[in-house]
Amino acid sequence: MYIGIIGHFGGKESFNDGQTVKTMNIYNGLLNSGISTIDKIDTYYIKRNPIKFLFVFIKSLFRDKKYIVLLSINGRRLLFPILFLLSKCGKDIYHYAIGGRLANEVEKYPSWKRYVSSFKGNWMESHELEEKLQSLGVENAIYLPNFKKLNVLEEKDLDKDYIPPFQFCIFSRVMKEKGVSDAINAVNKINSKYGKQIVTLDIYGPVEDDYKEELFSLIESSQKNCKYCGIIDSSKSVEALKSYFALLFPTHWKHEGIPGTIIDAFSAGIPVIARKWQYCTEMISNGKNGYYYDFDKPELLIDVMEYAIVHANETMEMKRNCLKKAVEYSENHVMKQIKREMEI
Repeated sequence: MYIGIIGHFGGKESFNDGQTVKTMNIYNGLLNSGISTIDKIDTYYIKRNPIKFLFVFIKSLFRDKKYIVLLSINGRRLLFPILFLLSKCGKDIYHYAIGGRLANEVEKYPSWKRYVSSFKGNWMESHELEEKLQSLGVENAIYLPNFKKLNVLEEKDLDKDYIPPFQFCIFSRVMKEKGVSDAINAVNKINSKYGKQIVTLDIYGPVEDDYKEELFSLIESSQKNCKYCGIIDSSKSVEALKSYFALLFPTHWKHEGIPGTIIDAFSAGIPVIARKWQYCTEMISNGKNGYYYDFDKPELLIDVMEYAIVHANETMEMKRNCLKKAVEYSENHVMKQIKREMEI
């Protein structure tokens, strides 16, 4: 039996955005679980080579009974009507939602309720999003965690040194909307307050073109408090992150889904300090595996970072809790659920 995956594979380019990473995780997860008959229908080509996209899509219709679909909002607008027709023609459509806005979109576009209700399942990374969709009448919304294939650090390998300077990190796309400038400014203000280097910040990830000038200007003016460390392959994230005191996630996007970077942090046994986005509490338990602060008060990042370093003696227990939480987002755990849902 062939399975079609409709999502952003990125053509022959390399992408590190959430949609591409999640599409590749599903593809590789199926391969790792013993399913090799997979058609890749790459939405990368919708604009760049629509004839190629249509050819691959139409070809798949002759042998694929089941489809896993991962789409951005633009992809949903374009393909939902087609997927609705396919579901009426006997194809099994499993929609793995990207991000945390699907319920808002179903409310905004009345026809979408009919589309998604026709699918075999709508997989939501968040319990809250699952419940919201069900309250809107989308009864086939199912909770399915985000996941990554990572080797979760063993407890014996946890870093036990908690002395100044406390090393923080960011591990994501590097852009203003991810709160990177907020983090740099917080580090500078804390060090200025104490009159010495108490905290540092290392930044990992691809830098958005329109943010490069601002980023490197901020880093240059930080007096070696902050530095850019380049791009690390996600498969090597645990090794790269395990020695840090905590990961910062001061996002400007309230409707983030379940970010992969936090799975990376938990797998490496490091707590997370996050701005309280909509689904934050499903991942982070305040004081247990990290800290969060009011989304509408971004300036509180400084206070929470200071609290964390003052209470550094609590970090070891938090690190253990991170490792326990990471198991929920493992590839093996989630692929078993996917295979049950798809009856494969």
